[in-house]
Parts: sequence; C-alpha cells; structure tokens
Amino acid sequence: MATSTNAGNKKALLIAVRSVNKKGFLPLQHAHEDAESLKCLLIDKFNYPEANVVLMKHDVKLPKHLWPSRNNILEQITKMVTNASANDQFFFYYSGHGNQVTCKHHTETDGKDEVIYAYTGRYIVDNKLRKTLVDPLPPGSTLFALWDSCHSETILGKC
Repeated sequence: MATSTNAGNKKALLIAVRSVNKKGFLPLQHAHEDAESLKCLLIDKFNYPEANVVLMKHDVKLPKHLWPSRNNILEQITKMVTNASANDQFFFYYSGHGNQVTCKHHTETDGKDEVIYAYTGRYIVDNKLRKTLVDPLPPGSTLFALWDSCHSETILGKC
C-alpha cells in the first residue's frame, strides 16, 4: 500500500475576544493570555510554522486587520482555508463570548442558532462559520476547532 509523503501545511487561527462592546458582557480576563500561550504551544511543541499561526486580539500593538471584528474574523478564516489541500492541518481557536439567537431559517431543532461575538458587539452565526471554515476544506484535510465560549457544543454542526 502506498503512503503519501506529503505532510501538508499546518495553519492556525487563534481569536481572543476579551471584551465585547455591548451591554451585558463582562470582560474575560484571560482570553488574550490563553491565546498567546496556545500560539507558543502550537509553534514550540506541534511544529506549526510561526508565519502560519495568526493571533487576533483587540490590541493597539497589532495592526487593525488582526483586531477580531466580525469582518476581520471572516476574512482571516477565508485566508486560512483558501487553497487548502488534502493532508493540510488546520487549528481554529476562539476564546470569547458565545450565545444563542432565534433561528430565522427554521433549520435548528431547538429553534436557536449559536453565535460567537466579535469585540465590536456584532456576532457570527454558526451556519456562517460552518460555510466559511468547514465547507471549503477538501477531503483528507483536518480541522481541529477549540471553543472557549458558551453555547459552543454544536456551533459547527456535525462534521
């Protein structure tokens, strides 16, 4: 039996939303530090190339395209999975607030969509996350998604 010698690329997107600019959301004190620690772990222990590990957080030291607004998050997800091929490994991490909202398209058995919040207070619905993060991946590629948020159990559906 032939085995592939192509180990594929390793890419990671780490998103830390410490504070949401919306009433009722308390700051998550360790979101940034957790994401930074995870970045070091991926690079030092799991051999992810540093250039392929993107960390998004609301920090004036970072360029604005890496602040986790709704649009920036979706752009970085798209950038990560564009040109994906078999044997590629993807790591996605979100630390921030999650919630449930009324499902407007009647596809959820409980009538609720799961969402994640950007720092701006806008959210991304689970269906959009799946369409952007999971659906473009080809057979043979691997996605590990780690959620540190409420209501994340079924956020990507059954993969």
